[in-house]
Amino acid sequence: MHLGSRLLLTPGRRRGLHPTQVIALAFASVTALGTGLLWLPVARRGEGGATIVEAVFTAVSALCVTGHVIVDTAEHWSTFGLVVILALAQVGGFGIMTSASLLGVFASRRLGLRSRMWTTTESRGLDLGDVRTVLLGVVRVSILVEAVTAVALTTRLHVGYDQSLPSALWEGAFLAVSSFNNAGFVLRSDSMTDFVADPWMCLPVILASTIGGLGFPVLLELRRQFRLPRLWSLHTKLTLSTTGILILLGWVFITANEWRNPATLGALDWWARPLAGLFQTSATRSSGFNSVDITSLNGGT
Repeated sequence: MHLGSRLLLTPGRRRGLHPTQVIALAFASVTALGTGLLWLPVARRGEGGATIVEAVFTAVSALCVTGHVIVDTAEHWSTFGLVVILALAQVGGFGIMTSASLLGVFASRRLGLRSRMWTTTESRGLDLGDVRTVLLGVVRVSILVEAVTAVALTTRLHVGYDQSLPSALWEGAFLAVSSFNNAGFVLRSDSMTDFVADPWMCLPVILASTIGGLGFPVLLELRRQFRLPRLWSLHTKLTLSTTGILILLGWVFITANEWRNPATLGALDWWARPLAGLFQTSATRSSGFNSVDITSLNGGT
């Protein structure tokens, strides 16, 4: 014991990386991997590959689930490239160290103290002693929400828009993952404008992106204590109340302000205008989609 104490306290002894350093290195590594994959010729449609700027920008955007693009996602990237983008968005939605820890759980059925510390540091909301249980809960919640959303969107695309089942399934699954992780990537050049008046497409995306935007600590607490709001943590109460207020006020303001704008809501039937206003409110909160032309919005909006 005395020897161990001296070793731990001796100045200049080599120590392991701090969890925040590990997270930064992991982020850089995944970014480099994603960039390398998107840089391959197979990731781009047509001849030649993407430029290094296109590859690194898209990789970072997907991993950070921001949804920013400098090329047309639907036209520029091949199926392989789109799968890479979707994988990066899923990893980004989970969190770098959360994803790494999940692999450790599935591979060895156990999670070391160091991995739990890394995951706790990144998430800033998980209990150190319960990380493994929380990680499995994260997987269950993600799969459930993404699967339900994908089924709803696939059904609508197949039945309502006459897309082939494989095409509808691919677009529905892609949009479901992108929605839940608030990634903002869509397989259409004009985002969700084709569905601006379609509640069967817009509402699943709104629900998935709103649920995903709440964060896993809130979702897992609601899963355990949904019927006992008096036991919710302050974090959960603040997240839910703030989200509700932002969506309600934003919905009312955007719908009212754009009601007569012929370039946005004014061109729609009266019953579709509240839907478009709600979608835009939800999208601007964090998901990055749009169902109207952003450049045509009024200055106040």
